[in-house]
Amino acid sequence: MAIKPRPSFTPKSFLAKVGEGRSIGKYRKEQIVFSQGDPADAVFYIQKGKVKITVVSEQGKEAVVAFLGTNDFFGEDVWPGRCSA
Repeated sequence: MAIKPRPSFTPKSFLAKVGEGRSIGKYRKEQIVFSQGDPADAVFYIQKGKVKITVVSEQGKEAVVAFLGTNDFFGEDVWPGRCSA
C-alpha cells in the first residue's frame, strides 16, 4: 500500500484562514511590534514589508541586530530585543 505524502506546510495557506490563535495585523513604519521584556506570547510571520530588530544594553545603548523581510518569522522567544515595522 502506497503512503500518501503529507502536504507541506506553507505559512501563506495557514494564514489565509484567520481563526483561533491566528490573526493578521498591519503595522506602520517605525511602529513597535513588541519590546524587550514583553511577555513571549506570539510568533510573527512577515507577509509583506520588513522588520528591524534592536536590543538595548544595560547602559541604555540601542543596537540593530537584524533586519527581517517577507517570509521571515520573528518573536520574543526568537529575537529578545525590540521589533519595529
